[in-house]
This record gives sequence, C-alpha cells and structure tokens, in this order.
Amino acid sequence: MNRAPEQYGSYLVYEQIARGGMATVHRAELPMRDGAVQQVALKRLFPTNQRELVALFLDEARVLRYLQHPNIAATYDSGRVFGTYFIAMEYVRGSTLKELVQQCGVTVGAVPQAITLNLAAQLCDALDHAHNQRDEHGKPLGIIHRDISPANLIISETGLLKLIDFGLAKAKVSTEETAVGVIKGKFAYVAPEYIGGKLDHRADLWAVGIIMYELLTSRRLFDGPDAFETMSRVREMPIPRPSIANPAVTPELEEIVMRALERDPARRWQSAAAMRDRLQAVSATPGNFADNKYVIDWVSWVFEQERGRLPQLTPMFTPTVAPPAPPQPAPPQAPQPAPPQAASQPAPPQAPSRPVPVQAPQASGPAVRATWTRADSVWLACAVAYALLVLVSVIWKLVS
Repeated sequence: MNRAPEQYGSYLVYEQIARGGMATVHRAELPMRDGAVQQVALKRLFPTNQRELVALFLDEARVLRYLQHPNIAATYDSGRVFGTYFIAMEYVRGSTLKELVQQCGVTVGAVPQAITLNLAAQLCDALDHAHNQRDEHGKPLGIIHRDISPANLIISETGLLKLIDFGLAKAKVSTEETAVGVIKGKFAYVAPEYIGGKLDHRADLWAVGIIMYELLTSRRLFDGPDAFETMSRVREMPIPRPSIANPAVTPELEEIVMRALERDPARRWQSAAAMRDRLQAVSATPGNFADNKYVIDWVSWVFEQERGRLPQLTPMFTPTVAPPAPPQPAPPQAPQPAPPQAASQPAPPQAPSRPVPVQAPQASGPAVRATWTRADSVWLACAVAYALLVLVSVIWKLVS
C-alpha cells in the first residue's frame, strides 16, 4: 500500500533515499505549471538550534550555485519551509560506487580496467570544474570537496557518473570555519596531510586514487576496526600496488593510481585536469576503451549476478611476491554491448576476466609413497636386527 506523499511547500515528498549526520534526502516531486512533474532529490536539514549545522547547510547551498557540470548533480532551488532548510537537487537514478564495489566483491571480483578508467576520468573532470570555479568577480573560490568517497558517486542510468553531497566542501564563500584539529570526511578517504592539519585540492585526488584501487581490486584499502586504526593506516601503512590483488592491472594504470596515492602532496598529481588527461590517454590505447553505454551495461549485468564469493581483505603489508589466489571458478562472461555507431570509434572491450589459478593434477589411483622417511629407516633397522638375532639363536642350537 502506497503512503500519501508529504506536502512540503511546493513539493510532494516520498520515500527517504539517504540519511546523513545532519540531513535526510527524499525523492520528491515538484508540479510544474504546464502539468508536468519534475523529480528532485530533496535534502532537508534536521531541526536544530546549532548554528554550526545551519551554517554548513547554507554553505553547501551557496557552493552549489557555482557548480554546473554534467558530472555534478544539478541544484534547482534552496530555502526554508516551515522553519526547515532545504536544497532541491537533481534526482539521479542508479547505484553508488559503494554499492558497485560491494556487489563486485561477492560476485565477479574487480571492476575491469576500461570501466575504471572511464569512471575515474569522469570524476576528475567534475573535480577540475569544482577546483577551478570563480565567483562573479572572477576570484577563485578554492572549492575542495573533502568527502570524495564511493558513497557520494552515483552511476546514472546512462552511465554518466554524478558527484553529489558538497555538504563538507570547503570554499572561500563558506561562512563556517573548521576548528583546528577537526577532520571532516570519511577517515578511510582522508588525505594524510589533512590529518596533519594541511589541506588543498590535492586531498581530493588522494581520494580518487583510493577509489580507483578499490574498483580495481574489490577491496577496501585503509579501513580499520575504528577511527584511530584507520587514520594510523592512512599515515603509515605500506600501500600495496593494485596489481598484487589483480594481476590484470597494467603498469600504465598502476602508475596513475600509485601517483595519486603519494603521501607527499608535492609528488601527487598536481591537478585533476592532469590526472584526467593521463587517464584518457591510457583509455585511448587498444583494449582500454569503454564508453558510457558499455559502463552501464556492465554495471547492470553485475547486479544480476548471484552472490557467492567471499569478500577479500587488503594485506597490511606489501609482499615481495604475490600470494597464490585460492582456486575458484571463472566468472561468467559479461554481455557484449553493441559497438558505437561512429566508424572512427573503437568498440568497447570485453570485460577482462580474473585469472583462475591452475590446480595440480590429482593421482587417480591409490596414493603411492614417493619419499623415504626417517621412520622407514628405523623400521628396517629393527627388522634386520631381529633377523640376525633369530639366525644366531639357530646356529647356537646347532653347535651345542
């Protein structure tokens, strides 16, 4: 039985689709004058008397005014109704990258390289737009998202990646200053220099590197049992190369990931544009191209697979030799989407399957001892001694 929608100002509010620390997000509808209905994601601040939370919410609305990009969920309206602040945003149908990684982890394993390249390039393009935004007077806004994580990235029904939730974004138009020593964002994706009190746009690129690692390996990188352990891993844990968990990762792609995961920001990618350009260059090489249609076809196929694979853990150290993977059946082949119409555009690649370890052949007959053990020698010596004792006894009787 469908519940009647809640009337909230001009909006009809339906089911909740997300809930955070200071707001909820519901699917809502806005009736238009021509009779049409616009679907929106309505974000509403919890009723509160805390000025800091209200300031953060208004800062998000203020930042979103400047962001108009295909890979960033659009903002339509903001204000206050019945004393509650709201932001009306684009309603994006699709799964988050967090849901995709979790599903891959228990079904098909790692996300193919071509799809990872496509998604990472779209994310970098969105960040390049945000990092370089200017106000009406041409002054840089200095926007830093600060919460780049798989939960804030949605793959739309067309394969277009959408960055959402600028609730923790830092910008020069913000009115609320973050207190010294306070870290905002998910600890497993926070850059090490931010833990030390320093922050610039390169912190977002660190998070992109973590997301790429997790897509390519279907494993979480820095997650610990608690916040302290997670931050300790971010600061100190040797970072394993993704090819250790997934040998299909090429050196070219691995170099992009590991550069994003440089703990020294000076050695990291210096801009989202530079990282995007390198991703697109690798994507243009044979076997690495995937368009948005191929992305969504593959993602849809993944969510149709039955769960049956145990989640894998990221090692706490980088082994010198990759440990052998446990025997497991090869995953089913992903459906092959139709190639692009343009003759000059190469067809999307097949989703690379994970290598299946080869088992040693088993003996068909009864087991045969192939080596002489110490126990065998002891038994032989006892048998020889006994035989000699019997022989001596017989000779003694004959002589006497």
